[in-house]
Amino acid sequence: MTGNEIRDARLFLYGLCRSFFDSYPTEEKFNYWLKLADLLKDGIGFPPIDTALFKMNETLKDLTLTQIQNEYYELFENPFSSKRVQLCASYYIDGKLMGKSLVKLKKLLYNLNLGKESSFKESEDHLVFLIDAMMFLIESEKGEEAVSSQAELFHHFLLPCGKGVFKCVSEIQGLKAYSTFTQVLNGALELEGVILPSL
Repeated sequence: MTGNEIRDARLFLYGLCRSFFDSYPTEEKFNYWLKLADLLKDGIGFPPIDTALFKMNETLKDLTLTQIQNEYYELFENPFSSKRVQLCASYYIDGKLMGKSLVKLKKLLYNLNLGKESSFKESEDHLVFLIDAMMFLIESEKGEEAVSSQAELFHHFLLPCGKGVFKCVSEIQGLKAYSTFTQVLNGALELEGVILPSL
């Protein structure tokens, strides 16, 4: 693959993963996932993602939008749910929300001249914001310094957040859609770990 093809593949995978967590599932999203899962059922040549994409294709065929919406609500919106899953990196890094890692992340973002829009109500270490930041850095990457910034954001914040969400969801019984979606996320993170240099 050429550099541009790798860049486009990374952006595509990040965009797909973002769509699982950025908002309440709609019919438009459901149809998007169904279409992509069918198109990618044979994989992209990276086993951790290929296995997850195949399972996603099989799982979505057996689910309704309402079932996916119910899972999303119980996992991310219902404050009284026993299945509630945190989507902030500090929860997995520091063991609590708004921990020291959030301060370190804000410093990194400041140095990168990145910040969240006022319409985004979650903290900067939220999974969706971290994905957005990575996508911005990939789209605007220039030289080794850009790759270094991506690696720092990925290894110190996005990777532990995504892995934490994956582990947490995998331990919840009875999930179908989000068990599969987080496997896609985990596969995408493993691919990023191959692409980006370790710190």
